[in-house]
Amino acid sequence: MKQKIKNITKKTKSLFKQGLTPKQLSLSIIVSTLLSVIPILGVSTFLITVVSLKSKLNLPIMIALSYLMWPVQILLILPFIKAGEFIFSIPPSHHTVDEIINSFQNGFFSTLGKLSFELLCGFAGWVIIAIPIAIAAYGLALLILKFIPIKKDHHQNKHSSNL
Repeated sequence: MKQKIKNITKKTKSLFKQGLTPKQLSLSIIVSTLLSVIPILGVSTFLITVVSLKSKLNLPIMIALSYLMWPVQILLILPFIKAGEFIFSIPPSHHTVDEIINSFQNGFFSTLGKLSFELLCGFAGWVIIAIPIAIAAYGLALLILKFIPIKKDHHQNKHSSNL
């Protein structure tokens, strides 16, 4: 039983590491966090998968993080909508988070039709707020990584000494 648990743990760790550099790992975390809080429910997993596969980032970490970020996404829906309404100088809508979630649960496309303007405002708020924060966080991560010594993998050292 202990051996089985060790094997599962080892496989899980290797799945999360996937040979990524610290820079790629940072990018995986930041991009996943950014896409996880997009104020349109049901699109983040698809977007994360596409970005991960195109950019060769760590999909398991990105998906796991997106599930952890779900409560944050819910908390940020209304602030993003309010920010978008402010950007477009329109009167505020009076929808609640529960209304929006129930609407998405009743049907993704019907919600897009019914709340399209509110979702557009939320998307605009997300673009104006979340994207600059993510870019700054990535820059900070790169700066921090410059000061952290990176250990080379024992297997890589052995392989490169044979060249």
